Amino acid sequence: MSDAKLLVMMRGLPLWQNVPDQELEEILELMHCLELSMGERLKLEGETGEALYIVAEGIVKLIEEKKGWETALDIFTDGRCIEELALFTSVFDSHAIVAVYPSKLLKLERSVFSQYIKSRPDIAWVVLENTAAIASRRSPVSQFYRQPLEIRLARYLLGLARLQGVISPGGLVIDYPLQFSDIQRAVGAREGEMVAALRSLVAKDVLDLSERLVVTNLEHLKVLAEMDG
Repeated sequence: MSDAKLLVMMRGLPLWQNVPDQELEEILELMHCLELSMGERLKLEGETGEALYIVAEGIVKLIEEKKGWETALDIFTDGRCIEELALFTSVFDSHAIVAVYPSKLLKLERSVFSQYIKSRPDIAWVVLENTAAIASRRSPVSQFYRQPLEIRLARYLLGLARLQGVISPGGLVIDYPLQFSDIQRAVGAREGEMVAALRSLVAKDVLDLSERLVVTNLEHLKVLAEMDG
């Protein structure tokens, strides 16, 4: 992703509202890029969790691991931020990021940002206002990100449509080798739930699964992906 696109992406995130472009560029320079291959996971424990992660490219999911069980909480595609408050305080507990498509993440470490913001009190106040606005809407991270299956599925399919969609007469063909089990594993669903969720999207004329995976109504899929469960 180009620097110009990264700047536009940053501008769209709540944490950076009203921060001037010059300072946004400086903050971007503080970040470094992580590449995750399909299935690779990043445990958000200790110093690893003391950072802000932004999905620059790809698709990842946030999971919670407790008592031997793994729960899929949410799907993140390009331009989404994984828990802004982690930049300032500890919010993760047995959580991990898992790539369900080859992905690139931008990482801003808490210690690095702390040093920068101490030298920029004018920007610190703007970021503080944004952080307060975000915090006022938040619950504990596992509750906040625990999205219903249909929303997780819509976000996953929308991410694939952006990355691998090919325009056809019938809609947007997902030109990517996918089995039912791949989708089920990516969004963290049981088999019966997965079947019901896919059938629901077909019934809503969002998907056509008769031959290939085709998004027949991209705008409706976007609406579902942007819902907050």
